[in-house]
Amino acid sequence: MKYFLSFLATTLIIAHSQAQSPKTSNDSLSYALGQDLAKYIKRMDLPLNNELIIHAISDVLGEKKVLYSDEQKDQIIRLGMQRIQIEKEELAKKASLKFLEENKKKPGVKVTEEGLQYIVLKEGSGSKPSLQDSVVVHYKGTLSDGKEFDNSYERSEPLTLTLNSVIEAWKIGLPMMKKGAKYKFFVPYNLGYGDRESGPIPAFSTLIFEIELLDIKFTNSDVI
Repeated sequence: MKYFLSFLATTLIIAHSQAQSPKTSNDSLSYALGQDLAKYIKRMDLPLNNELIIHAISDVLGEKKVLYSDEQKDQIIRLGMQRIQIEKEELAKKASLKFLEENKKKPGVKVTEEGLQYIVLKEGSGSKPSLQDSVVVHYKGTLSDGKEFDNSYERSEPLTLTLNSVIEAWKIGLPMMKKGAKYKFFVPYNLGYGDRESGPIPAFSTLIFEIELLDIKFTNSDVI
């Protein structure tokens, strides 16, 4: 605790005066801890007022009267975090809807009755899979900002899966494809992972998949 208070005091001094270089081992530890704490706060991605954070720390360390009781503080934090989360979700929903609204106007984009948008990059031939079948696919998945979150091509390993076990967009899209086809799908969040995060995929994300249907393993086939 002493070291923690020391690093907070050092942070205050640096914030309110010219930057200084660490002169002792405790100075170095103080700066390192401050650097670590700052990275932690930054990862929270909250619209914070840094000056008020420093002001509050200064009041506590200086044993001055603080603005809020512990009960008030806890309530402000709880309600504030809830409010910010709701605001982020609303912004994500609006961004998703705006992207899809603009995207569907582009040449070659088709839309299913469920709202799944797609482009036929290459048509296949033969039969189409049903939800009871297994398929072998290569795919690349990105967010609407272009950030890639998965790519079977890079792994040089196609994916085998049953269609009744995938997200709703794949259940809708893959049965439209014939073997050898390659489609690009633009997935609304309600046909993807919805209001929950999934690994690198944030909640309410529009997803973009390029999917190549390599093979179909029908349920009545000896291959299954």
